[in-house]
Amino acid sequence: MPVLLFASGGCATVAAVHPVVVSELGAPSRASALEASLSQRGVVTFERVVFARWTAGRGAFIDRDDPRTAGVPKGTEEAVIYAYVIDHPRFGRYLIDSGVSADLEPRLNPLMRRALRDLNIRVEQTTAEWLPRRASPRAVFLTHLHFDHVGGLLDMSADTPVYVGRGDAEERSWTYRLIGRPADIALEGKGPLHEWAFTPDPDGAFAGIIDIFGDGSVWALSLPGHSPGSTGYLINAVDGPKLVVGDAVSTRLGWEQAMPQPAPASGRVEAEASADRLRRFAAAHPQVEVFLGHQSRTNQTD
Repeated sequence: MPVLLFASGGCATVAAVHPVVVSELGAPSRASALEASLSQRGVVTFERVVFARWTAGRGAFIDRDDPRTAGVPKGTEEAVIYAYVIDHPRFGRYLIDSGVSADLEPRLNPLMRRALRDLNIRVEQTTAEWLPRRASPRAVFLTHLHFDHVGGLLDMSADTPVYVGRGDAEERSWTYRLIGRPADIALEGKGPLHEWAFTPDPDGAFAGIIDIFGDGSVWALSLPGHSPGSTGYLINAVDGPKLVVGDAVSTRLGWEQAMPQPAPASGRVEAEASADRLRRFAAAHPQVEVFLGHQSRTNQTD
């Protein structure tokens, strides 16, 4: 949630002190291999699930200190907390992001709880309510460690592996001294975080690319900026390729009007570079359906 997490400087502390290991799942690849996979028949089923909605002023979603946003009128935006279900015919079910848990808010510190009340979060279903209706995921692939993407981990079994981009746990901000470490609360009792082993994309289209299952069906994309380990996922689904970008671009203002989002000073250049890379990739591959972090690309109702 950008309004809460994008400040840095003196007395900074890390996002999480949870143990971290390098992931053994997946292998580094390159953009040309990913692009070639788009011509293959999709084998993975894909579903987007709505868990909650919240409302904030547009300054939570665009950088009001940047002159390029001056023409955007004041107002509010509704945001949605999503998770995504992918079912691989061989490797099983996985979640991208985790939904929400009713157990998270009571464990947060008073400042963080007040911020959540100000955002008027409306929970439509919790992960605990959703899970009994479905097969449990074999793992969770996070787009990043911010609290509105990790909260549902509290409702999952302790042995569910969690994957995240490199450096996300080490994200430093003075804000974490004020609000605590929500990611550590969500990860309590879980095994170590598995960091994707990104290496530079030889083709330069993204900061890094990993073929997760080795068959071109699901790809992890390094998209640093919003957070150090911000990660997107390209899924070659049976009904066409899907691109989940996380908060690398969270709203229509960021995607359609290229409005810069709030970002820590240390990550602003990378954030814009990652957003530009995503827009160029989508323009070159119009068959790819894009899923933004907190809004649909169109005004259709979720």
